[in-house]
Amino acid sequence: MDAVVAAVAALRDPTLPGEPWTIEQIAGVLPLLAEGPGSLPVEAYTMRWICAVDEGAPLPEG
Repeated sequence: MDAVVAAVAALRDPTLPGEPWTIEQIAGVLPLLAEGPGSLPVEAYTMRWICAVDEGAPLPEG
């Protein structure tokens, strides 16, 4: 259950690039993220960044 909470937190975090995801968006993607090769929170964080960059957010410096 902790992994689900951490994944949702990553997708809703307003400090990350892009717009925080809606509950409906999260509900649709969580099953797909759970099938990924990494842990659920890592998959969610990665998806958040991929979508933000796809929407035009800049990559972090460094």
